[in-house]
Parts: sequence; structure tokens; C-alpha cells
Amino acid sequence: MDKQQQFEQLAREFDLKPADFYFLDLIPLIEVMWMDGKNQPGELKILYQFVLEHIVYIDQAAGSQVLTVEDANDFLDRFAHQRPAQELLTELHNIVAREAGIAEQRKMDVLEYCLDISAACVIHYPYGIRERVRCDEKAFLLKLFAEFNISPQKSA
Repeated sequence: MDKQQQFEQLAREFDLKPADFYFLDLIPLIEVMWMDGKNQPGELKILYQFVLEHIVYIDQAAGSQVLTVEDANDFLDRFAHQRPAQELLTELHNIVAREAGIAEQRKMDVLEYCLDISAACVIHYPYGIRERVRCDEKAFLLKLFAEFNISPQKSA
């Protein structure tokens, strides 16, 4: 089953919209944002910046307007302002992780934004010298590096 077919199956099950397919690159950012159970203002600002860049990226790749601000706001309402079901996030993540056609620079963009979201907010002060990024977020980020086949030796 290809990426589009997997998405369509999830769309039927979880009432996803056709435009949501174009926001799959945001799933790792959504996952790391919700890892602590909260969508904090600093994390949302970073996510919004990525969304704006993502709309431009998709439209340029297509050579025409594919996504609207309304599409983005609708997606954010359902994924960033309300916590989506973990089962849905896991299934969407699996689609993204298996996608072979993602450009290396795009993978780096996603990873860098995930790092920024991870470091943006902490849930308690004071925090230890290595506690700025939560352990579960670190594990998630390391998993992303492996899934995207990016090693520290590769240049950014």
C-alpha cells in the first residue's frame, strides 16, 4: 500500500481532510510538541513558523497554490490546538517514516524544527543541566535521526 492509500484509509477512520495529506511533514513536530501533554505558546510559535514555510515549500514544489491559510488553520485546530489521538499520530508518523522520497534538506528542516520545539519550553524550573529537553523527547529525536537516515557526520 502506498503513502496515498495509507492516508486515505486513515482519512476514513479519523475523518481527515484531503488537504491534511500535504501537512504530513508536520507530524513529527506535532508529536514532539505534545510529548509533555501540553501545547505551550513557545512551541506553537515555532510550529506556526514551520507551517508558513511549509505552505510556500509545497506550493513551489507544485508550481501552483495547493494549500491555503484556511487549510493550515483547520489542520492546526485539529492537531496543534487539540491533542489528536495517539493512534492517529502513530499511524501518520509511520507514513512519514517510510517515505523514501523526502529530500535530505527537507528532513533536516523537520529535524531542526523538532529540536527547536524540544528546547523551547520546559514544564518545571529549575531544571538540571541536561534536563532542558525531556528524556522522551530526546529518545523521539534520536528515533527521527535514524528514520531519516541522518547521522552527526552528515553536514546540515
